[in-house]
Amino acid sequence: MRSFSAKTKEELCRSAIASPCCAVAEAYGFLLFANLFSGSEIRLVTSSDEIAKRLPSLFARAFDIDIRRTESGQGQRRVFRITDHAQLERIFTKLGYDRSRMTGHHLHLNVIESDCCRASFLRGVFLTSGTVAGPDKKTHLELATTHQALSREVMSLMLDMNMNPKIGTRKSLALLYFKDTERVEDFLTLIGAPLSAMAIMEGKVEKQLRNSINRTVNCETANVIKASSAAAKQVMAIRRAIERGGEEVFPESMRETVRLRLENPAASLNELAALFDPPISKPGLSYRLRRIVAIAEQISGGKKEEET
Repeated sequence: MRSFSAKTKEELCRSAIASPCCAVAEAYGFLLFANLFSGSEIRLVTSSDEIAKRLPSLFARAFDIDIRRTESGQGQRRVFRITDHAQLERIFTKLGYDRSRMTGHHLHLNVIESDCCRASFLRGVFLTSGTVAGPDKKTHLELATTHQALSREVMSLMLDMNMNPKIGTRKSLALLYFKDTERVEDFLTLIGAPLSAMAIMEGKVEKQLRNSINRTVNCETANVIKASSAAAKQVMAIRRAIERGGEEVFPESMRETVRLRLENPAASLNELAALFDPPISKPGLSYRLRRIVAIAEQISGGKKEEET
């Protein structure tokens, strides 16, 4: 079964490859977070058929070069390798790098100056290194890289775009991540996955509704248990008192209440109050039952309350 991350990436791959500058920006996201991005070799590895289909079109649009899958890795991985010097030179020149002097991964903001290019860049980053938890799980989206400095530079970019990712590490990886549902929704919408964002939003609403229903049911269940326990206590006390002295131990004005409670041991206060002719109020019935229980407990203890 495909993960939610895989489905999200499939949605992103259905996005049209836009203007050349946005194509360059998206390809730049792929390259900076690629398995290998150096002056002598570029290696892109993916387990997604959709990404494997997108990469040749994207690089053709961005750099006017032809890249093809050169080998298959373990399992379902597809590997794209670029070692041709002319192709590498074309890519590095387009991105503003000196291929012979590249010693580290750093973000060149001049490649992604416009808002649309920045969104395309982050789409490339997510397609290469991103994961997102599904609506049925705890909210979490992350972008991972082995380059600490690059992670901080991309974080600064995202802060400039009014995003607020957290930064952390896991073993040798530097992570940018969101745990807030709304920020995950905004990020996915920005990079071109509104359906996935909507799924997360609907999942959040469903969880809230389910939790609200559970709270209501739990509250109602607790009330029913409480009422049942009180009714059982009343019936038990009345029966013990009657066994000791008969119904006459209770004042005549309360005997109808005694009788109705014994005949309807599971009835709620509202249901029991409605059985009187004429019906009485719930507070009035509650008062009567407290008096009856008090009398019954006195009788059971050997004392009889004087009738008032």
